[in-house]
Amino acid sequence: MYACIYHPGAAALAQSFSPEVETIDEQTAVFSITLRQMGGIYKIPRIAVASTIETAILAARNFPGITVLPPGDEPRILSVLPIDALPPDPEIFETLELWGIRTLGDLARLPDHGIAERLGPRGLWMQQLARGTLHRPLKPAPLETIYQESAEFDHPLELLEPLMFLIGRFLHTLCARLDSQSLAAAAILITLNHVPRTLQLPFPTRDIKFLLKIIQHDLEAHSPGEPVERLVLQIVPTHPRRIQHGLFIPAAPEPEKLELTLDKIRALVGRKNVKIPELRDTHRPGWSISDMRLALRYFRPPLAAQVETENGVPKHLSTRVCRGKIIQIAGPWRSSGDWWRPDPWNRDEWDLALADGALYRIYRAEMRWFLEGNYD
Repeated sequence: MYACIYHPGAAALAQSFSPEVETIDEQTAVFSITLRQMGGIYKIPRIAVASTIETAILAARNFPGITVLPPGDEPRILSVLPIDALPPDPEIFETLELWGIRTLGDLARLPDHGIAERLGPRGLWMQQLARGTLHRPLKPAPLETIYQESAEFDHPLELLEPLMFLIGRFLHTLCARLDSQSLAAAAILITLNHVPRTLQLPFPTRDIKFLLKIIQHDLEAHSPGEPVERLVLQIVPTHPRRIQHGLFIPAAPEPEKLELTLDKIRALVGRKNVKIPELRDTHRPGWSISDMRLALRYFRPPLAAQVETENGVPKHLSTRVCRGKIIQIAGPWRSSGDWWRPDPWNRDEWDLALADGALYRIYRAEMRWFLEGNYD
């Protein structure tokens, strides 16, 4: 049997009966109910109990007070409801109006094959709903799992080493639970005595050694300042990162090793002195945040290029790394060069696409053509 509560705060009321609750909207919640729990429904202002989920929802939304639909008696009880008690479908409602169908009882009595021929699968679905015979499984919201371990010590810990040993044991347990559910850690919450601290991770991970090092660096940089009597370690879960490596792309440094290196640098020079590259907010072409949609991979030094033009517009590009017909081009932009030169505005830039789909930037300076980079 299923019960549906139709009332403000329905989900909270439903959770007093069962931990597995399907929330339809802010006022509608469905859950499985046993005979032993039936006595508690009389405390709910508006509730319906039926053998199917959709029947319970339909009855709760359209009948006041407490409604119980015994198995097999659903068509009779639902038959008095008007057609517009069903989920809205203007086209089908208009057809039923032309047929003179006013109630769910009228719809339930129509032949199945006629409904299928004239109204299709949607019409059959609505007829099953009117008869109270539409079955589907309950779809409860997943229960929130808290990944947390804690300990209280009879003898406070004064040294970092025994504290890190216990933290490592907690991480093994919590990461095993994350792995079993295909999750990873997004942040670590640590409470020492009654002082909380949050460590935001740069990427989702289940690497225990990496997590342990991150915690160790933080504790070394920000000592608790007193013996630890209580430890609480909690992991905030998230979906793991998924990376598809290219066959011809050089392998980048492992992000775990890179983050640990950055963490050591922060400890040496101060966290505020370690920055992350950002796009410049400037009107210079190619640098504006609003214009920069792709990453430009610069060639250092720029590659010499041969460019065929037509009326001053590049039409064909040839370099030692690429060649082909230019099918699309934007520019030129007169770009600023080095300020110390006699003529700092000494180059014209173009962004172009070749026939193979590759995107490049070329420029002309001092009567010579160069390939500056390609867009990723």
